[in-house]
Amino acid sequence: MGYWCSLHLFDDKKFYKEVVPQLRGEVGDLTEAIREFLKHYLTGGISHLSDEKLNSLIEQNNQNIISISKSMDQTFKIHHEFDKITDYKSQNSFLSRLDGHYEFCKFLEYYLFKTCADYNPYLGLGKGGVSRNFTISSKTMASNIIDELDDSYDFLSEDRMGIANWITHEDVELLYLDKENLHFEDNERAESFLKLLDIAYQNKLGFIMGIDMRESQLELLYENKLLKGHL
Repeated sequence: MGYWCSLHLFDDKKFYKEVVPQLRGEVGDLTEAIREFLKHYLTGGISHLSDEKLNSLIEQNNQNIISISKSMDQTFKIHHEFDKITDYKSQNSFLSRLDGHYEFCKFLEYYLFKTCADYNPYLGLGKGGVSRNFTISSKTMASNIIDELDDSYDFLSEDRMGIANWITHEDVELLYLDKENLHFEDNERAESFLKLLDIAYQNKLGFIMGIDMRESQLELLYENKLLKGHL
């Protein structure tokens, strides 16, 4: 990873049970969430738009989000068509033709942190992932889980900006139980990761990784949804 990465707490249970069905249009209504998203993410905001133009834009985004979400697999990390493409140039060509992909990626970033992830507390990883802060035997459970966390799913982010990946609370539990295999010396970032790992484990939460996310917008969603009264 050559971009600025950050690690956050993530309620994967709520994500799969409540948020994914909303993104797929199976339950609820995303209208107001999309309106709020456009207010903060659309260049120039929405105050200059007529009601007709704004409603049309909201509906267009809603249809694209639902269409793309329905094309994701059960993990919501893999797009069925995109995953079949093997070369980088063809992948870029596919994404450039996919209606609403940019908005989908940005809305996913916004909506996950609005509903089932907390921006704070977070661990700034710099231009790299978690694994570079530890010495881990490749034969351990810890290595497998850290490698999974550090793996970036290109479809979820637009031009390597946005959501990169996540792991579930079950993964966090396995990692916590194998944390003696996370070796390091004099590394504050490694120490901070273990503290965040402990918080996630104690609260049955997963981790979500972001790359060059829009901090100014996500800070507006600061309210501690997952750990009220704990921090």
